[in-house]
Amino acid sequence: MASDESRLAAIEAKDEIRELTARYCHAVVDGDADAIVELFCDDGVFRAHTSAPEGRAALREFYAAGVGAKTHKPFVQNHVIELEDDSHASGRCSVEIRVLQDGQPYTQAGHYLDKYRRVDGRWRFAERHYIRYHNAPWREGWTK
Repeated sequence: MASDESRLAAIEAKDEIRELTARYCHAVVDGDADAIVELFCDDGVFRAHTSAPEGRAALREFYAAGVGAKTHKPFVQNHVIELEDDSHASGRCSVEIRVLQDGQPYTQAGHYLDKYRRVDGRWRFAERHYIRYHNAPWREGWTK
């Protein structure tokens, strides 16, 4: 059985990682590309659909083009985190996103596959991979 100290460290690490994903969602809602980029490692990467910007400069360009209009409202749940050691972890969390697209409301759902790394005492995204299940007009619903 693990020591109380190591168990507490694991709980604190998982809590910090959950807050990392919450900060990401809040920064997306706020349209704050700089705040999003600060959540990534210097060599961090975001994979989604056909794009995969890597490194802070590419991430800043990607997010500045995408979140500035404040059209995405993500909601994360079902977060599972696996600690590999005291500076590496991976996780999966479900996401629902309300999107305003071409003036119309859409609903998206999917999940993130994440890799986290502790850098200078803070957990950050090493890699964030968004896998989308659907992007459907709100009025039509996601089952059509």
